[in-house]
Amino acid sequence: MVNLGKNPEKRGTSGIDIDLRRVDIDQCPQKNSPSGAPQPLNIFAGTDKCKQRTTECTPIPGLGFRRGSYRCICRKGYYFPDTTIEQKYFNGSTLEEEYEKLMLNEYSTYSIPNSYECLPCAEGCDYCEDASPCVAALNWPMRTSILVLACAVIGLLPPAAVFTFKYQQVKVGREKRV
Repeated sequence: MVNLGKNPEKRGTSGIDIDLRRVDIDQCPQKNSPSGAPQPLNIFAGTDKCKQRTTECTPIPGLGFRRGSYRCICRKGYYFPDTTIEQKYFNGSTLEEEYEKLMLNEYSTYSIPNSYECLPCAEGCDYCEDASPCVAALNWPMRTSILVLACAVIGLLPPAAVFTFKYQQVKVGREKRV
């Protein structure tokens, strides 16, 4: 029933049409700006599934309003486990799918220890491509054996010199047998 009196009721709807294919979401943790300026509100910040101990989130712009629009790259001091492939990062879409399987109590590789994690670099390396050492590894048993051998040779040289000097007149040779 329409009220045409002094206080008419106003009913209606309004809508806003936004093309979400052109709106990116950033699931990576919000970083402080160097200037200290306030960051815009990002309700999706920190919802990435990167394993924070060894990887860090990097957003991928242009993929639209969908989860997994990020890469998990290795932190400083870690390297990507598969050294043979070109792309050295974990795809955010893959992590999101595996995490969803885990939440649905399905088989998921997300919960396997060390999956989707980078491996530590060798001692003394800040950045590395694989497990190769950055500094020469000291082989102490080999170094010790070489030092002992060198000391033995040096220690035997003076007695050999004295022996040679003392017996320098002795002729050493072979007799001819006829």
